[in-house]
Amino acid sequence: MKTQIPNSKHQIPSSKNQIPMSKLILLSYALCSLLFAQSGLEIIAQVDRNTVVSTVSYRAKMLISLGGKIREKEFIGYTRGKEYSYMEFVSPARDRGTRFLKIGDEMWMYIHAVERSTKIAGHMLRQSMMGSDFSYDDVTENKKLQDLYDIEFIGIDTIDNKECYKLELTAKVPEVSYFYRKMWVDKNTYIPVRSELYAKSGKLMKEVSITEYRKIEAKNYPTKLIVLNKLRKDTFTELILEDIELDSEIPAKIFTKAYLERK
Repeated sequence: MKTQIPNSKHQIPSSKNQIPMSKLILLSYALCSLLFAQSGLEIIAQVDRNTVVSTVSYRAKMLISLGGKIREKEFIGYTRGKEYSYMEFVSPARDRGTRFLKIGDEMWMYIHAVERSTKIAGHMLRQSMMGSDFSYDDVTENKKLQDLYDIEFIGIDTIDNKECYKLELTAKVPEVSYFYRKMWVDKNTYIPVRSELYAKSGKLMKEVSITEYRKIEAKNYPTKLIVLNKLRKDTFTELILEDIELDSEIPAKIFTKAYLERK
């Protein structure tokens, strides 16, 4: 029996026409990275759809734990877009009438007892608000994360028995309170159930957990948050939002200094 020699047009291409394995691996890695980046951005877009609002009004309770002792404060709040925010404390008695107005990157604090307002700006916006573990920026933030950070999808993880997308966010603009974030987003609700917030130096500053949410129209809106300030010992703050109204009309006068300083 003769051995048949394949016709030249059916022969296996020579190695000089093949793509080297190393290049194939690099190409596959690049494609995977691109897919992960796109999915990470889409996940954050879903988070933004849940948490960023055109307007919101609410009543809030703040439970501040210091060395095992709990201090409770209550305030009402209004937010319109990413520029305007107003808060007014209603209890306890010593805090009643303390008000905050934020317009753009500037904030004013009015203390009813002394009947005057003080401007808070720059790095001061990142300081503790009313002795809590929240900063002024934390409470008033209403900007899309996708506009502030580059997003990287890391993988799937489990937090509190919830299957989550794990993401890493790195600041792409200078005006952020936290340069770097790790975030675990519930696959079912697109709620960031846990976030770690870091300084540019890599130091862990805060841990944030969202433990409850409410379905309001098309949003899964967070209603209970716990913040641990990693720069302080024996402290955490729980924020509970009640009487929430989204996309409602808020009188323009609320976001004015005249309203802030009213007697």
